Amino acid sequence: MKIFVVDDDPFALRLVGRQLEMLGYSDVQTFDAVKAPLSLLAADAAAADVILLDLAMPDMDGMECVQRLAKLRYPGVVIFISGMDAGILQAAPVLAKGLHLRVAGALKKPCAVDDLRVLLDGITTS
Repeated sequence: MKIFVVDDDPFALRLVGRQLEMLGYSDVQTFDAVKAPLSLLAADAAAADVILLDLAMPDMDGMECVQRLAKLRYPGVVIFISGMDAGILQAAPVLAKGLHLRVAGALKKPCAVDDLRVLLDGITTS
């Protein structure tokens, strides 16, 4: 499974990267801004099977990124990771699903490795 992790916080990128490694995922790319992974997906929509996306990014917020993923007809799965309040974490998947994106769920930062495992296991078994 190819995974993109998009978060502007270097600590969060390292943490999620280590958690994914602990869970046995080795094909992981991390990005500290949204534009690079969107460019890769524009060239090849299958460049990532899963995107772990922070909702609060300085160059483009998560909701704008979701709209761009929908325009690209991204066939993979999105998992939101954010330190934002629970209302936003609940609204983001609803918006993304309304745009016909596949969403595994949303996790509060810092996410627990067991919560991340549950979401990823749900993807691989469905």
